[in-house]
Amino acid sequence: MRGHRSSTTSTLRGLSAGSSLLIAMLACAPAFGAAPSVPRDVVGISIGSDLLVDSSFGDAGYTVVNYNDAEGTWDEAVRVIAGDGGGSWLVGFHRTNGADADRLAISKIDANGLIDPSYGTGGKLLVPTSVNLIHDAILVDGKFYISGIHFVGNFGIFGVACVGVDGTPCAGFGDGGTVTIAVNADGFNSEADRILYQDGKLYAIGNTDPGGGSGGHSSAIAIAKLDATTGVLDATFGDGSGPLPGTQVLDPNVHPDGNDYAYAAAFATNGHILVGGQAQGTGDLGSEGYILSFDPASGALDTAFGTGGYTFFSFDTGVHFDDVAVKAIQVQPDGRIVAAGNANHDDEFFNTLTNVLLVSLQPDGTPSAGFGVIHVRCRTVLLILLLVVVDIPRFDATVRRRGGVVGLVRQLRQEQPREQRRRRVVARRRDDRRRAHDLRRRLR
Repeated sequence: MRGHRSSTTSTLRGLSAGSSLLIAMLACAPAFGAAPSVPRDVVGISIGSDLLVDSSFGDAGYTVVNYNDAEGTWDEAVRVIAGDGGGSWLVGFHRTNGADADRLAISKIDANGLIDPSYGTGGKLLVPTSVNLIHDAILVDGKFYISGIHFVGNFGIFGVACVGVDGTPCAGFGDGGTVTIAVNADGFNSEADRILYQDGKLYAIGNTDPGGGSGGHSSAIAIAKLDATTGVLDATFGDGSGPLPGTQVLDPNVHPDGNDYAYAAAFATNGHILVGGQAQGTGDLGSEGYILSFDPASGALDTAFGTGGYTFFSFDTGVHFDDVAVKAIQVQPDGRIVAAGNANHDDEFFNTLTNVLLVSLQPDGTPSAGFGVIHVRCRTVLLILLLVVVDIPRFDATVRRRGGVVGLVRQLRQEQPREQRRRRVVARRRDDRRRAHDLRRRLR
């Protein structure tokens, strides 16, 4: 998606102010798997030459939805969801200038990429909920379920809300349409980054700070299983590792008491849930990417997947550290798992060199033969392709009836100084690595 750049600067990663929700239509050629004409065992191979913006979609290939008002100028999309008749729902948040007060932002887009004026007010709807920072959204049977952070005093906990397509809270779901869950000990934080639905149940997946570590903090993967109608926790889920019945805590623990995060989630073809993210490496710097698999009925790791339920991705490319993270997971009809994320490393001056990780796994978590190349030293022998581009975000896309892809990019206001944008990018990358620590400091 970075192959096109309009007169207004656009990036895949959201920055912290003055922006609008934006979707783009890409016509993707089916030659992704074709072998490039240059060696594949080097950094710098581009796959962008066959990704073209469909200029017939929206306005020259883009649809911009702007919620900027006197209360705030930070709008960000978290999901683009297939709608009726080839259209799409664009779901995200409008962040106000008040303290931690995201509003759910919903737009209805028709098959041609135009905002549907019959929906909400001019095709847009803003909905307040008790989820103070919105991270994800799905649409199930005419209801939007969203996940993120609910603040209690100076700390954050899981927040899950249910809203009808007309913006009304779902009757009988939690307290006024929102459920809050403290998947953490008192005095620590948790956050629901992803939400999935299956067979009447919701799975809120994110991170928790269980304490420990040299600084008194660490981070692990937290899961809560809820009834989709009432929001009540399923007490049969979990093994007691979570603080409440119906919750589960999983900790890769590559580095004892390290900072481990979940960024992506998807259902495998066998019905199990896949979670991707990053685990702090064996030293104080750097991280390993991972994908884990667990049983949605019990929360137990699927030990037949990878090694003991995990497949890790690690390198020895940087001078001092390598940062590897899985940010998106796509499961193919044949069960193959395709994941994308970051494979960054540093030079002798501690400058971060940004790369993209692409990996293909078989349903059991083993590498897919013939995909990519074996690059440097991997903890598990992996077949990957590295690309020199910027940080992979929490990206989302859906496929239209005609085969094109509607995806999310981020539009930045032109008047933002370049140095200001650079500082915000650096700040957001730092926050991604140590969110459990930074959240506490921010709130104080």
